[in-house]
Order: sequence, then C-alpha cells, then structure tokens
Amino acid sequence: MSAVSSAPIAADTHVTIRYFILEEAVGKDGAIGWEEAPEEEPVTVSYVHGYGQVLPAIEIALLGKSAGDHLSFTAGPEDAFGPHEAAGVFEIDKDGLDGAADLSAGEEVVATGPDGEIFMRIVEVREASLLVDTNHPLAGKNLKFELDVLEVRPATEGEIEEAQADLEDGGCGCGHDHSGDDHDHGHDHEQALIQLTVPSNSKVS
Repeated sequence: MSAVSSAPIAADTHVTIRYFILEEAVGKDGAIGWEEAPEEEPVTVSYVHGYGQVLPAIEIALLGKSAGDHLSFTAGPEDAFGPHEAAGVFEIDKDGLDGAADLSAGEEVVATGPDGEIFMRIVEVREASLLVDTNHPLAGKNLKFELDVLEVRPATEGEIEEAQADLEDGGCGCGHDHSGDDHDHGHDHEQALIQLTVPSNSKVS
C-alpha cells in the first residue's frame, strides 16, 4: 500500500498501520527482554485517529507521525490490554453446556449466554466443569510494539461518522469482549473459535 499523503497523523485522519507485538520476558539469567507474544502475528489495521479505535498506546505514539515512519515503543497494561482481572477467571459447569465435549486446555472459544457473546480461553478441564479465563491473553503484561505507518489521509465524512458511532458505543467495533477491553489484538482466527452455549446458571464460582 502506498502512502498517499505526507500530512502528519492528527484527529480525523484515516491511518493504516502494520504492527506486531512482543511481550516482556525474563530469561534464565534473570535478564528482562522481549519475545514474540504467543499466537500474535503482524496485523494491518485502518482506523480514524482520535476515536479510540486502536489501543491507547498506539494512538499516543502515532500522533504527529507520517506515512513511512517506523516506530518501536513499549506500553504497560494501562495503555494496552488492561490489568488481568481475577474476576475474569471462573468455573463453568459442564452440565447442559452445548459444545463442551472434547475441549482441552489452551483452546479459545466464544460462548453465547444470557448477556451475549464473550471470548474465553480454557485454562483447565475438570471432571464436571471448565476453568475459563475471559481476560485478554495479553492483559496485565508489559508489551513492545514494532509498527510501520503505511498510509495517512484525511478521513471521509462517512468514516468519521462511523468512528464517532463506535466511540459512543464504548468500543472499537471489533466485537471482542476480553474482560472489558474491546480492542482487536491482531488475531484473525474467529472462524476457528469453538461456539458454546452457556446456560444462565452454568457459572459455579
């Protein structure tokens, strides 16, 4: 994709970026470094700047940058995927849970319940229940972003209206619900997610 404008990124500019995420890791010698986040791959995103359609860390870092720029920056949980909330880890009773057969630890599923859809990871498969985590996989972690600005141009009136609607809805419009953080973290595997139907009384702790 070619850069069509040399104007800096500001409110109401339409921006296309490509980035990948590294997470903080402690080596065997105790040294702190960075490693590729599990299952994270480079992702290309287009958005309208200033409407919370991307992570706060990304919007902050991109302000004033131009097409062709490369950025390398770090972010704590508060500007990325939020803290890891203990309340987001709980058990679901298997009894009456459609689609629970043959699940294994580490799988990601999307469950449909009384409050709508929620994405979760299977932490542990127990005899009568599943221990699940609804936090974003990168919640609570310090992260490093490697980012390239591919394109910057003035946003159209329609794009601004859509971005404003997303902002008023309180999310980025990606449809993910990871313990209160709606931002798309770069996964493109929704078709691979297992669909579960969660009865209203299935949460046991």
